[in-house]
Amino acid sequence: AVYLDIFQQFVRLVSLDRFYSKLQQTAVQFDFSFFFYTIIVNTVEDSNGKTLCESFDYFVKSADGRMFCDYAACMQVRRFTDHIATDMEHLVRDKGMCFFSLQLCASDKMDEDVCDALSEEEFHRALRRCRILGALPVVFAVTSPQLLQGVSSELLRNCPELGPELSQLSQPQRAEADTIRKAALHAFESESICPLLISRIHSDLALRCFCERRRECRGLLFGQTTVSAIAAPIAALNRLGGQPGELDLVFSKDWATAAGYVSDPPIRPSIHLSEKLIVHLNSGDILSVGSGHRAVSLGVKASFGLKRSARIPKSIAALGCRLIALWDCAVDNNGGLDLCSFVRVVSTGPARLANLYPQKGRIAVGSDADIVVWSKPDALDTDFWTQLLPNGVYNVFSGLSPRSRPEVVLLRGKVLALNGKLVDESVHGKLLRTKPFGQMAFSRVEAVDQYRETEMEKVIRDPYTGHVAGCDSNRTHEESKEHHYFRKEYYDNIPKVALPPGQRQIHTSVKTAQPPGGSSNAFWFNN
Repeated sequence: AVYLDIFQQFVRLVSLDRFYSKLQQTAVQFDFSFFFYTIIVNTVEDSNGKTLCESFDYFVKSADGRMFCDYAACMQVRRFTDHIATDMEHLVRDKGMCFFSLQLCASDKMDEDVCDALSEEEFHRALRRCRILGALPVVFAVTSPQLLQGVSSELLRNCPELGPELSQLSQPQRAEADTIRKAALHAFESESICPLLISRIHSDLALRCFCERRRECRGLLFGQTTVSAIAAPIAALNRLGGQPGELDLVFSKDWATAAGYVSDPPIRPSIHLSEKLIVHLNSGDILSVGSGHRAVSLGVKASFGLKRSARIPKSIAALGCRLIALWDCAVDNNGGLDLCSFVRVVSTGPARLANLYPQKGRIAVGSDADIVVWSKPDALDTDFWTQLLPNGVYNVFSGLSPRSRPEVVLLRGKVLALNGKLVDESVHGKLLRTKPFGQMAFSRVEAVDQYRETEMEKVIRDPYTGHVAGCDSNRTHEESKEHHYFRKEYYDNIPKVALPPGQRQIHTSVKTAQPPGGSSNAFWFNN
């Protein structure tokens, strides 16, 4: 199982994740954050003034020796300069990193203290750079930081008592759809197209906009949702006894419950949306299911946002729950995915997009032999979810009652976990080097470009012979030289070499103090 969308590291926020303990649970429960069963692709931020290369090296150093699975990185690009373009080239060619996370701001007039994202010009240049390097850009279907800040401030000004529900009220579905529309416009309506991955599709409008743009972009626009968007509403409905009712989520009367659902983008309280997402997974419109994992305890959320709801950290812990929750919601109790489709959305499809297939995502000679054996349907322990999540983190999947889970996990042919317990606690994970220009994303790009060029051939037309407004057809269009220059009397005291062509004449009757040959004393006349 491959996870492309794992937790991000944020400054000044205490994450409950520790590479060793959390990924130990990941291996046991066979959950990865964006792609297969035995790989995670983590989004890495360039924090504390570090360059992209320095941030990547720091991530690799932090993960080295602590991973129970193979891992890779997706670098977040917040600004685009010539130096960052050079860093991107170095990461792709020398470090084997082929994902870049881009976020588009609402307009080009940005306040860096408010909008930590790319302007439209920077976003366009970053896409062109990814196309040249063969790297896949990733765009989250979220509200622009600039718009989010403005709407949140206005809502709090009018209703200061708003709580965690501010997260959903300040991030309308139309803003998420607008982000997808703008990103697709820059990627496919320019001189050269660039494949694009839209991640975290969480709303009905965002889903509809994505499907429309995907058809217009000839299938080179790829989509991903998260397990929380699918399973959290179903779990909430189960807690209500399965009876149709209003799902509260962030509108819950319990502050801890409401804060536990605060995420970016928000989880929409709609069972119908969960079913639509499963349908589009089965049809192939949405390629994979990620976790969007970030573990922040309720205590930390309260310390930041109990008195000011706009500061509640946006996080949902899902790294250890993705496969089990998706199996329960989409395979066992829904029938929306069969076994092959389940493997495709959690393993094969992501592996192809990451250009790791057939090394990953396939059981064949020459592959890495990453294998997961699923258990037979059987009731799991009641405290099953608590074994997958860090202490103090709200569990959005608590209403689900899964009956099966990964029973045996093999990493590169070695048994890593058996019956929910680690067999070998020695570290097995390694950094994966991916190659640029993946076949799934870039194989059709050149052909599509050539087809678009044929549509832009020059149109041969007869010359225009009609009347031109403001022009007399009986007069010549040549203008006299004097039209471009001052009259000669303006140049009487200027050396002839400085006069315009055609007016360099010597005027003997003109008295001058600075003749061309140099200054002289006018002793032959009286002052």
